[in-house]
Amino acid sequence: MGRDFAQVDFYTDEALVEETHEYFHWLREQGPVVKMPGRNVYAVTGFDETIQLALDTEHFSTINSVIGAEVKIPFEIKGDDIRAELEAARGKIEFSDQITSQQGKRHTDLRSILARLFTPTRLRELEPSLRTTADSLIGEWVADGKVEVATQYGGPYATLVIADVLALPEDMRNRFRRMLDGTVPVKIGATREEMMKNPLVALGKDLFKLLAKRRIANQPLMAPFARALGKRNDVLNDVATARFPDGAKPSLVDITSLSAFLFGAGQDTTNRLLCTCLKVIAERADVQQALRDDPKRIPDFIEECLRLDGAVKSGGRICQKTTTLGGVEIKAGSIMMYSPMAANRDPRRFENPDEFVFDRPKIREHVAFGRGAHTCIGAPLARREVTVSLERLLARMGNIRLSEAHHGPPGARRFKHEPTYVLNALHDLHLEFDPLPA
Repeated sequence: MGRDFAQVDFYTDEALVEETHEYFHWLREQGPVVKMPGRNVYAVTGFDETIQLALDTEHFSTINSVIGAEVKIPFEIKGDDIRAELEAARGKIEFSDQITSQQGKRHTDLRSILARLFTPTRLRELEPSLRTTADSLIGEWVADGKVEVATQYGGPYATLVIADVLALPEDMRNRFRRMLDGTVPVKIGATREEMMKNPLVALGKDLFKLLAKRRIANQPLMAPFARALGKRNDVLNDVATARFPDGAKPSLVDITSLSAFLFGAGQDTTNRLLCTCLKVIAERADVQQALRDDPKRIPDFIEECLRLDGAVKSGGRICQKTTTLGGVEIKAGSIMMYSPMAANRDPRRFENPDEFVFDRPKIREHVAFGRGAHTCIGAPLARREVTVSLERLLARMGNIRLSEAHHGPPGARRFKHEPTYVLNALHDLHLEFDPLPA
């Protein structure tokens, strides 16, 4: 008999990370929008309701997107419209300076800086390095006939690709790989001090120095010394000299924060998605063979993996103007917990939602990468990273299978997930395989 989820706190119960789907199923049975046990938090698990929440910027604020229900609203809530008070208090709300927590013009301005990094032209230019990086990492362990995907491939790959996107120097590229090994955001029970010890903070300091140097090198008076100061006509230079759409100059803190954000986001999406994909490949010999027979099916395979077990477990919103969602009245000041992971298994939208279905119709309609203004800007890159990775991994790894020593035999599999309410993240994925020649 299962646990009584009515007594479980989603934000503090570490054991729940191994029962997340079961918990979301239980929540959904109560309704697509339902108040969570013991908190003034409304869980949104319905597919249509999740999209409505994402698109409704009038009634819902993204100011707590990072920390969800852990947000502390620093004023007394009065009335049905707290938009002005909430925005005025932004400086007092933890992590509200992150791009995912911004909205309106400020969000559009910051997003415009990142957008130039993910144009179709940029992605085409990056394609050769995606393959080179994949082959280089595979070469480190392929002869062993075994690999732990998250730390030996997925994590390093995500870090090195973002380093290439930003055209970072080789020494910094390798240092960042070491720094970000095993990084997990917002662990359950983490204090603010512990969050600030995240390697992304130290990484940001290195990026700040590099971008500051580039800015100095681009000043007209420094033209005679530009080359000595490290000026190059590359992507990093574009970031250092970027302007907002209205011509305003972003601060060094702005462009540093955005650059550091890319590394964290890359770990969150690419690494976790790769683990999900390879777990399915290792468990389903028929799927593995189908992908070997026709690699052109890999993109559709990835979409179904995104739907089945996407990387984002939950995000936060605050109701800033009283409204109704899913037939439930939501008062101003209420905290919202939305879950793409839950919405993508809504049986009202997806038939047999808990099953992997290779040729599922309209599969790109999932919400693994969000919707609306906050749709993941790096989604096209993540898709290409994982496509290229699977192509190269399948080419070098025959008969891919789960390690029974680590994950148990068929029928009694065991997996461990990271203790975070933000990500759906396997802690480790151990595979065995027959090495194939290059």
